[in-house]
Amino acid sequence: MKKIRIVTDSSCDLPDFIINKYNIGVAYLNVIFGDKAYIDKKEIGADEFYSMMKNSKELPKTSSPSPQRFIKEFEKEESDIIVVCLSSKLSSTHSSALIAKKMYEEDGGKNKIKVIDSLSGSLGMGISILKACRMIESGNTFEEVVDFIQRDLKNSKTYVYLNTLENAVKAGRMSAVKGAIASALNFKFIVKVEDGLVKFVEKARGEKKVLNKVLQRVDTEGDDFKNSIIGIAHSNALEKAEHLKEMLLEKYDLKEIVISKMSSTIGTYTSEGAVLIRF
Repeated sequence: MKKIRIVTDSSCDLPDFIINKYNIGVAYLNVIFGDKAYIDKKEIGADEFYSMMKNSKELPKTSSPSPQRFIKEFEKEESDIIVVCLSSKLSSTHSSALIAKKMYEEDGGKNKIKVIDSLSGSLGMGISILKACRMIESGNTFEEVVDFIQRDLKNSKTYVYLNTLENAVKAGRMSAVKGAIASALNFKFIVKVEDGLVKFVEKARGEKKVLNKVLQRVDTEGDDFKNSIIGIAHSNALEKAEHLKEMLLEKYDLKEIVISKMSSTIGTYTSEGAVLIRF
């Protein structure tokens, strides 16, 4: 049976040890501060990114990987490729991967390639990729893995707890006055990644209340916790992510929890202090 390899982009937020263990190919996005562009995770790490973002008056921008970055991963080894990309409604990364596939095939590439729009991001797609890698390791076929990824992405839930609306203000999506009022009243916000877009769900005053609301979402919408993998990603807020993990373990008999730091691609939109949960 021909080898199968997963290729994704740097917004997947999987920890390096998982990327390396399963030989996952990564096409890196770009992060732009002013007129200076950096390759996500290669030329700017998460710690440096959050420090720069905090001190920047303007919100950094991101841009998708070039098709050549995907082609480089397609040509690394003789294997069929499943590509899982950041939501096409949030980025042109999916389009870049499709262009790369076409270029590769027109150039005589023989490996089979399937490009999947995750309609998600961060560990929202990263956990599906991890599960798929384990299926490949167990000997599942290309078609079985593709079918699983599509179903798993569709059935998953992803919520994000926003600690601040600072980046919404910087991006011009909220007035500075409203942002200041929300901060003064200690409002925290929950958004949901649904159908490829980020949608506001609810707000609460204080961290304890908002984390409890997140757990309520898990409780009412989650399923089969004993056999599921929970993903928690944070934007420079490890202590908060660990606290959420403890709350989950106290309530559920969970198979596995993966914690990672959000890349600059996702952190640009969430601001510092955010926590994402995927279940």
